[in-house]
Amino acid sequence: MARLSIKKYQDMKINSAKNADPYELVQMVLKAILGKITAATSCIERNDIAEKGQLISDSITLISSLEESLDMEKGGDISNNLAGLYNFCVNHLLTANADNDIDKLNEVHTIILTIKEAWDQIPKTTRDEYLDRSVANG
Repeated sequence: MARLSIKKYQDMKINSAKNADPYELVQMVLKAILGKITAATSCIERNDIAEKGQLISDSITLISSLEESLDMEKGGDISNNLAGLYNFCVNHLLTANADNDIDKLNEVHTIILTIKEAWDQIPKTTRDEYLDRSVANG
């Protein structure tokens, strides 16, 4: 029974991602990063080094995907600043992994949470206008 529930949850997550617009995808990625960092912190506390390493690796992969999605030409200072923050976070995660440093994980969590909160504040009308322009421009 538990496997069936897990499978349904995974299918729901996959379907949600397939139907999400770019803004919603970024929200999903940011939320996943926060969850993985929180879980990695718990792993350090219980000395589960292998799982901690995997969670931090997954977080780095997700942050890298956000960085790769930045449009440096159109994004200007915002894209440059985000790229710097993402780079900082990746470096902190690498150090946190090597040193089992919960403080560094908490720092990254705070940064990503701040980015997510700002992202969540983008009005739906602004998102819709951007999506409409993107579709119109091909």
